[in-house]
Amino acid sequence: KKKPIQSLGIINGEISKKKIGNKGFGYDPIFIPKNKKLTFGQMEQKIKFKNDHRSKAFKKIKKFL
Repeated sequence: KKKPIQSLGIINGEISKKKIGNKGFGYDPIFIPKNKKLTFGQMEQKIKFKNDHRSKAFKKIKKFL
C-alpha cells in the first residue's frame, strides 16, 4: 500500500474590511496577499493561481509525481 503524499502551501496576507472584487470564490474578495494591493477577488485568475497557497503546495510536491 502506498503512503499518501502531502504538501502544505502557506500564503501570508491581510483581511480586507470589505469585499472587493468578484473573481474567485470563498475568501478571495477579502484576502490581500502580502506585498500586493489587490484582493484575490480582483486578480486575474492566472496571476492568482501563480501566487496562491495551492500553487505553493504543488511546487513542493510535483517532484514526487
